[in-house]
Amino acid sequence: MTTRRETWTGILVLTVAAMMAVVLFAPGDAYGDTVLEIDLAAPVFKSTCIYCHPVIAETRNPELRFSHGFHIWASCSSCHEEFPHGPEGTVSPGMDVCWYCHGLRHGPHGLIAADECEKCHLVDLARLRPESHIRGWEGEPHVEPANRNLLTECAMCHEIGECDDCHMAEGVRWRSPVPFTYDPGNDCLACHGTPELAKMTEVGLKSYYVTGIERSAHRDVTCTECHIDFRYDDEPAPTALWQVNAGLGCMECHEDSHPDLVMDYQESIHGQLILQDDFSSATCASCHGGHDIARLDTEKAMRELHLSGEEMCADCHRDEWESYDDYYHGRAYKRGAPDAPSCWRCHGSHEVLPLADPDNLMYPVNAIETCSGEGCHYGVDESFVEASYYLIHGKADVAGENPVIKWWRSFRGRE
Repeated sequence: MTTRRETWTGILVLTVAAMMAVVLFAPGDAYGDTVLEIDLAAPVFKSTCIYCHPVIAETRNPELRFSHGFHIWASCSSCHEEFPHGPEGTVSPGMDVCWYCHGLRHGPHGLIAADECEKCHLVDLARLRPESHIRGWEGEPHVEPANRNLLTECAMCHEIGECDDCHMAEGVRWRSPVPFTYDPGNDCLACHGTPELAKMTEVGLKSYYVTGIERSAHRDVTCTECHIDFRYDDEPAPTALWQVNAGLGCMECHEDSHPDLVMDYQESIHGQLILQDDFSSATCASCHGGHDIARLDTEKAMRELHLSGEEMCADCHRDEWESYDDYYHGRAYKRGAPDAPSCWRCHGSHEVLPLADPDNLMYPVNAIETCSGEGCHYGVDESFVEASYYLIHGKADVAGENPVIKWWRSFRGRE
């Protein structure tokens, strides 16, 4: 037994020694001395950066009061949109990248990060003068380029009062053609374009990943044009709920292009409830959607809109949607009949009013005209409306009161 144990011990020692020799004397191209190849066109992922920056918090810029460690919550690509290292040297993100967060009032959460120059820059601020700020610029034509870059460059650092001070001294009267507040375009996608962006809420994990903008009707609209309380000034938000503010943001543009629709909504039951601080009421976005709002420039899109009653209305009016089941209207509509009426064909859309309102489209005296509209019932009169008024959403109730149906259900043991 002793001899056998000694034999196995010797074999184990020899095996360990051989393995160590392989590690210590292996060729350099297999261990340790491998040449790291970096693809300059590769996506900027943490896994790409970590070979050279194993402790990212130690990477510093002597001219900035800046910590990579503090910014580690953001992905590398949120700031470095392109690979930063190349044959010409290292390219640092521009100032506009800092403004993805700095100076931004993030809805009800308030200011994300400070926007005073001295908070980050450790050099003489005169050195920060952009190339576009030529000496003696006031003697050069600057109105057109200033208007062109007003919200994307000038408003990044300046307030409108600075323009006014100079103009008043020169006896010039000028008013900004647009609200003087920085517009970051769609740079919010630096964070919200990340699929992993999510947080835990009372109802579970909620994603804040934004998709669909490039295909939507608002593909040329910037984030802050709709999210009116996510901005770079101190203007108060309409409400304390960013969802409501975003839902009402449509009116910022459409009160010029469609003033009649905006007025209809404001006077509707939905708009009036919002004015009374009932924020469970429908906003524009509640019905039309948000980032992926569809374009209505094709016949297919119009058909999809016509058949979107459940998405538009049923979240709030579930009972009414379930009861919309008569043979010629609701059941046909739910099966995709193109000539069956949508909810808004009878009840109105932007102008929807309480049923008891005399101006409601389905108020008894108005229902004659509503039901005899184009493509509907020709020759409608009061007796027609009286006979069918309660059938549209009351099929189950009417059937339940029919003596023949009641007998048949009883006979089949369903009652």
